[in-house]
This record gives sequence, structure tokens and C-alpha cells, in this order.
Amino acid sequence: MDIRVSISGIDGVKRELKRIGDEIGQGKATAAAINKVAAKAQVEIRRAIVERYQISAEQVRGAMVLRRATATRARVEAALDIFGSPTKRGRSMNLVRFLAVVQAAGAAQKTRGARGTKKQLAALAGQIGFAIKRGGGLKTIPGAFLGNNGRTVFQRTGNARLPIKPVQVIGVSQMFGERGIRRRVMEKINADLVVEMKRAVDLILARRA
Repeated sequence: MDIRVSISGIDGVKRELKRIGDEIGQGKATAAAINKVAAKAQVEIRRAIVERYQISAEQVRGAMVLRRATATRARVEAALDIFGSPTKRGRSMNLVRFLAVVQAAGAAQKTRGARGTKKQLAALAGQIGFAIKRGGGLKTIPGAFLGNNGRTVFQRTGNARLPIKPVQVIGVSQMFGERGIRRRVMEKINADLVVEMKRAVDLILARRA
């Protein structure tokens, strides 16, 4: 999934560009403004996802790549690529990233600061618990277990010991796709674009004065 930031269809931005006049200056101002807005959008995505999901800001940051705009291209735009995980592979992550509680020797060992109640912890009965959304409580997956030296959550596909499959869960790109998060980010982009374009135009005109 990606976000592309451009000036198309925004009248306020076009009015600002007319103050410069020449195409070279307009290209420079557009690239500077768009890159500022894209960088702010990257921060806003990270904040919105971390507020909603039990995932670290570092993990969200690692799942995004910003391709900056340049004034030399025919179409001046910046692109923010959002991947499923910091490994840049696929659209989802293994459930181990949301591991919250492990039942060991009859005692619940919290691994991500999960706020499970005593009743929730007792109900795990030897299973492992996951916290995906903040404030959403603990979740369990029947038959899920840790493997690969504790780095992967697996689940058996039948009654036999094998075969097994890794348990995947929502990825960063899908988190961004949540309606409320995406709307929040796009509203910020639209609001910031006119502001940053005015600043970029003012800077170029001041240098020419």
C-alpha cells in the first residue's frame, strides 16, 4: 500500500504557485512542500497506529519507506510505501509480535505489559495470550504455541503433531487501511499541504528579493 502526495485538485496550492510565475521556481516550491507534508504524514501514521494497536513506534517506522519528490520529474509527487512489517515482506506479521502473556509453570508471565485481569489470566490454562488492539483485552488462539526458539507462533493444522503453520495477523499496511486511521492521515495531508506550500513559496520569493 502507498500514499502519494501531490498538488492536483487543490485550488489553494495552485494560487500560491502563481505567485512565483516561472516553472522552475514552481517545481522547487512544490517538491519542498510535498516532501515536508509526506514526512509529517509518516509521523502521523506512526502515531495513529501506535495509539490503536499494541505495536511499537519503531516497528511501524521500519515498515514505511518515503520516496521524496524532486523538481526534475514531470510529475512532482512524493510516495510513502507502507509494508506489512519491518521486514518489508508480505501484508501481515506473525502473531508473536503481539505476544502478551505466556503461561509457564502455572504462572502468567507478561511479556508486553498486558493488562489482563486475574480471571483472564487464569482462563488461559496453559495457553498463550495476545494483545492486538490497545484496551481490547487478551486474545487466545486454540492450539497456538511458540516455536523457532520463541520467535514464531505456530498452529497445528490437524490432530497430528505435524504439519504446522505460522499464525499470521494484521500487518502495518492493513492497520493503516482502517477507515479511522486513514481518514485522520489524509485530513492532515490536505490541511498541511496549503500551509507548507505557502512557506515554500515565501522562502523562494524572499531569496529572490
